[in-house]
Amino acid sequence: MRTMRLNTKLIGAFMIMGLIILIGGLLGPIGISQLGDELRVVAEVHFPAIYNLGTIIEAQKNIQTSTQSLLIPEFFGNDAKKDRLFQEIKQAWERAESGWKNYGALSRSKEGEVIWSNLKPAWVTWKKDHNEIIQYLNDGKRSEALALFVGRARDNAERAEGLLKKLSDLNLKLSEEAKKEGRDSGNWQKGMVLTGTGIGVFIAVVFGIFLAGSITKPVYRTITNLSETCDHFATTSQQIASSSHQLAGGTSNQAATVEETSSAIEELSSITQQNVNKVQILEKISSDTAVKWNETFEFFRQLKRATKEIKLSSEETSKIIKTIGEIAFQTNLLALSASVEAAQSSEFGTGFSVVAQEVRNLARRSTEAAKNTTTLIEETIKLINNGENLVMASMGSLVEYGRVSTPITSFSVKAGEVAQKQAQGLEQINLAIAEISRTAQSNASSAQESASAAQEINAQALSMINVVEKLKQVAGVTG
Repeated sequence: MRTMRLNTKLIGAFMIMGLIILIGGLLGPIGISQLGDELRVVAEVHFPAIYNLGTIIEAQKNIQTSTQSLLIPEFFGNDAKKDRLFQEIKQAWERAESGWKNYGALSRSKEGEVIWSNLKPAWVTWKKDHNEIIQYLNDGKRSEALALFVGRARDNAERAEGLLKKLSDLNLKLSEEAKKEGRDSGNWQKGMVLTGTGIGVFIAVVFGIFLAGSITKPVYRTITNLSETCDHFATTSQQIASSSHQLAGGTSNQAATVEETSSAIEELSSITQQNVNKVQILEKISSDTAVKWNETFEFFRQLKRATKEIKLSSEETSKIIKTIGEIAFQTNLLALSASVEAAQSSEFGTGFSVVAQEVRNLARRSTEAAKNTTTLIEETIKLINNGENLVMASMGSLVEYGRVSTPITSFSVKAGEVAQKQAQGLEQINLAIAEISRTAQSNASSAQESASAAQEINAQALSMINVVEKLKQVAGVTG
């Protein structure tokens, strides 16, 4: 090391310093690039996938709900309500098709592609069943539509809904994994930058101390070598100034890139907040639907009790009519007996015979009226039994609807929690990017200061050469 030339020492020192600065400068862009890739995957794939799948699920629920409402006799017999429900079904299908088209254009993982390939035929089958139900309703065949709705169509709808939920859960899982990978990558890059900076500072200090000792002794040993050292020092200071300018430019570009990334994250945060608001609205709608379902179910319970009371009243009335018929029959027999007795009596029995005949006619008419009334009451009881069966079927449909719609509320709550966590994660990322931006701007400022210092050193080196030349003249050194 003692025999090494001074310019070699300086060049080696600055090469080491340049290497340390280069490594530190590269770690920042590499980390930002990796973080940007993770954010791009979340923003361009997972968030749109979750949003479009949520739109499809919400539209399918609206289609099922509106179709079930059309099967209720009260709505089926009301043209205004029926037209409104048909319009709601049409709008829901438009939303579902839009979400379906948008999700189909997105890239998917292998597992997601398998679920998607299973979902497409299930969705087509359910859509075919639903179109058949709508056709029955348009033709006025409510019973056929109801049988298809609670049978095959409901099974196909549940299968499609299960695959949609499975696909949505997969995208939520992948989004969480991408967020975790981005956070881990950022922490690793931060640790590497801090570690590299510490090691670089330590090496620079040690090497600076060692280099200062090795330079001072040769300077004092010979004035001639000092002249050569000054020349090399001036050349090296120019290189430092040039490198500092380049570093300042690169750091400025890095700061601009960080600003662009920060803007993109702010926009992504706004989109995420919108998704949070939409999920909250969906949760409110699900809650209101549950309240309406409870009110409707209570109404049908009251209707069932009223139907049962009407049935009991009709049965009691039928018993009374039967009693009236029996009385009329007995009256008819008495009138017949009175007519026979009147015919066997004297001339005074003639008037009594006429009265007995009228009583007999009244008894016959009462019997016929009792028979007709009994027939009408029996028909009424049959209609009441049919109504009671329809009420039981409607209550069963309501219970099934409550069971099917229960996961909607839990899904809305879970989606709201996930969206809130994502918004918080993006906020933390935004803060980290802001910190990186401040660091990059500080580095740019430091680089500019280093360039100015290098220029000042260059000027001092030129001044030192002049001093050495004068020193040579004083010392009598030539050459």
